[in-house]
Amino acid sequence: MSKTSWQSIDVRLFAVAASLLLSLFAILTSDIPNDDAYTYIRTADIFLEQGLGAATEHYTWVGYSFLIGIVSKLGLPLFAAAYVLNSILYALIVYSFTSIVQTIEKSEAIVWLSALIILVYPELNEYRDMVIRDIGFWGLALFGLWQFILYLQKRQLKHGIAFCLALGLAIVFRAEAIAYLALTPFSLLFDNSRSSVENRKSLLRILAVVAGFVILGALALLATGVNVFAQALEFVSVYQPFLMNALSPSEAAQAAMGNAIFGEYASTFSREYVIAVVAVGLLVVLFMTMFYAISGPYFWLVVFGWYRNHLPKKTKELLPIFAYFLVNTIIILTFLYITRYLDSRYAVILGLMVASLVPFVTHSIVERNRGTGSEQVGTYVLVFFFVFCAIDSYISFGKPKGWLLDSATYLSDNTPAQSSVLTNNHTIAYYSGRVEDYDEVERMLTADAIERMNAGDIIAIELFYEMSRLLEDPAVSQFLSQIATYPADEPRVAIYSRVNP
Repeated sequence: MSKTSWQSIDVRLFAVAASLLLSLFAILTSDIPNDDAYTYIRTADIFLEQGLGAATEHYTWVGYSFLIGIVSKLGLPLFAAAYVLNSILYALIVYSFTSIVQTIEKSEAIVWLSALIILVYPELNEYRDMVIRDIGFWGLALFGLWQFILYLQKRQLKHGIAFCLALGLAIVFRAEAIAYLALTPFSLLFDNSRSSVENRKSLLRILAVVAGFVILGALALLATGVNVFAQALEFVSVYQPFLMNALSPSEAAQAAMGNAIFGEYASTFSREYVIAVVAVGLLVVLFMTMFYAISGPYFWLVVFGWYRNHLPKKTKELLPIFAYFLVNTIIILTFLYITRYLDSRYAVILGLMVASLVPFVTHSIVERNRGTGSEQVGTYVLVFFFVFCAIDSYISFGKPKGWLLDSATYLSDNTPAQSSVLTNNHTIAYYSGRVEDYDEVERMLTADAIERMNAGDIIAIELFYEMSRLLEDPAVSQFLSQIATYPADEPRVAIYSRVNP
């Protein structure tokens, strides 16, 4: 193939091909499924056996499991179907990300850098072997952002419709997509390249499209038997207890927090400051979560780029990117202060917005150092930077958890079929084939749960601090007779037969 032919091929297609290969590598080298995976797989199984209505009753946000079930009809096991679906969704993420950068700057070098940057983005690619609905949300949200930037540039309605359609589909994966769909269009008002009148007209036009999509989507769901309003109320009800506790914590809750933070004696004098201390502590959690979502290497590179004036100058196209960043910040801030916890994957959209600046910073650094004495050193530093990110993304240094599969195999092959099995680990429950509701396994077993088992039943416990303490309790240990541990030299799972004392 001639040089001209190579140059005519879209960089994004190379990036997509590389993404598919990296997904295959991540899946082949993965250990065991993540805990969330079992919920999605069980819901997909219910969908295939009993239909969409039953699946929705089992798990409210059924869209991801529905797609897994559809893909599995190609003749694939459910887990294999989930991995195939995720590979396609990751390819969508890569394609959309590189398209966003290409829309801002046509430079082929920058587009190639954007492909490399998204393919070795540590926080994003650590989820490649996981079965989580967030992947579909990220891919469609990025595709929608690309289309909105095109709408901002060209003011063509087809791009506005594509934005609404992408975010509408993203709602199938995560409800937060509603916030991006509703709030991102207002970034049009800050476009200084056009008159305020034109900006308002463009905003009203796309808001009309958003309203139309919301109405049509609700009617379509109602037609399929999904009660949109009931689902919305159920979604809100999940967070209602957290919200009530956050807005008006009980005296007992305040006392417990005071004792935990200050100690029993000091809390008597400092309890009135508990709410302020918790608020400051959660702010630290917020900033650390944002830092991990961006990933350290990208964060510090963008900080350096800002300090040395390497950031892109085209502020118009950055307006939607900033809107996404701001919406994600509001979402995770609200979620954190309501639930008191936060996973870094909730801030991945924020991290992707920051990562979209990295190609411009990297290219600017290279261009400024070209022909200077620092050029070679800068090249070595950037090579090390990308190699480090690639290793961080795809190489795991954790110990394999084969002992979980060994425990599941033991339960499957060496315990009476008529005996019930109680476990606190999803993997053991699923791969042993002995627990029907494997997705509803409780991680923290109680003494009552063990006591309620019948003599001869099997109890397999993944050992960690709280469970070890429970097993040391004489009131519990009297009901247990150990029959196996895995691994034998350093037990992480203990298997017991339930006995009468």
